[in-house]
Amino acid sequence: MVITFLSAPESSGGDVDPESRAAQCHAYALQHIAIPRKKIVECGDRSLYRIFYYDCPPLSKGTFKQPWSAHNTVFSAKNPSNVWMSDFHSILGSKRKVAMRMGELRAANAHYNLKQESLKKLLSGELLVSDLQENDYTLVGLKQSGVDMRIGLDVASLAHQRLVDQIILVAGDTDFIPVAKAARKAGLDFLIDPMGHRLPHDLVLQTDGVEDISIDFDPRNNQLR
Repeated sequence: MVITFLSAPESSGGDVDPESRAAQCHAYALQHIAIPRKKIVECGDRSLYRIFYYDCPPLSKGTFKQPWSAHNTVFSAKNPSNVWMSDFHSILGSKRKVAMRMGELRAANAHYNLKQESLKKLLSGELLVSDLQENDYTLVGLKQSGVDMRIGLDVASLAHQRLVDQIILVAGDTDFIPVAKAARKAGLDFLIDPMGHRLPHDLVLQTDGVEDISIDFDPRNNQLR
């Protein structure tokens, strides 16, 4: 089997260091090998072919005008969040059976938008334009490039060469409906783990089942409860 990760949730830092987060992601994937399964549906033990992790390197350059001040937001490789993400990718990529599939993060159309809640307060008079601060805006327009293509190519290659008979996708995006369809048409068992997030119904219909182990996964010891 192969396990594919589409950028780990909450992988932007916070109180968790990159080494611990990488260890959690790796352990989470491996737990899919050992969990009890209904033999009426699936017989035999699972063995791991590889863990694919899909993401983009952090944005290391670019300047964006801040609507709330006269200053600019400047992205650089030395930004703490960028350092964290780069370290996380490096540590995770060095772990056993992990293959990093890195796309590109493009910022040609990136800009700040007013958050919906702040816009409502502005229209209702609860906020004045002069009251708007950084937390009233969100940076939009950053676009991942090459990630979807890499996922599609990997699934097609695995299916064509019959290297695996099962794929578990850790994600919850409807963009992967074509990938799920292609895998199932090739005869692969395609499962999805949304890690506690609500899945679009259209995506569920195109999979062979949902295997969410996030409820039972304990990040303190990286094992199932």
